[in-house]
Amino acid sequence: MEFYRNKRKTVNLILICTGVLLVLVVIFLYSIGLFTNTLSAKLAAITGVFSLILAIVIVNKLLSLRDTSPLIILSNEGIIAKVTAVSKAAGLIFWKDIIDISLEKVGGDTLVTLTVDKPDHYIPIIKKKLSAMVVNGIEDANGNLPINLTASELNFDAQELFTVITSFKKEVDSPKQVKV
Repeated sequence: MEFYRNKRKTVNLILICTGVLLVLVVIFLYSIGLFTNTLSAKLAAITGVFSLILAIVIVNKLLSLRDTSPLIILSNEGIIAKVTAVSKAAGLIFWKDIIDISLEKVGGDTLVTLTVDKPDHYIPIIKKKLSAMVVNGIEDANGNLPINLTASELNFDAQELFTVITSFKKEVDSPKQVKV
């Protein structure tokens, strides 16, 4: 089962980020004294850095619009997701390693959290693709690895993604009925 990018949602996300970027640029211009002839170095530095980061995010999202590959793939072996940096870096997450699937509200987004057992298998894979700073302390209190998935660029919301993933996992985990 494959889930693809909803281009309309991605374009909306890009437009929102562009609006925030414009606000940051106006604040930056104000802080360098363009309107008041007063320089505020700290504000200029902060808005400049955030503007640069946001511009990079916008360019990456624009480039990702051309990508027609699925963002989430559910197979009999496991799940492959490219919706967050950690899920993309983890690669194939085996169903047998997923011990819990839950919904979690984080900021303005609802995330599907996969709690993965055996973090010793996944953390070195994630470290190869992401900064070690991102991976340090990523394990929860029980020593498991939480991997978040977002539906912000998919054709449906997080609740539907949660339902699809849990039902697919139950289907894969349930023993096959043999007819006699």
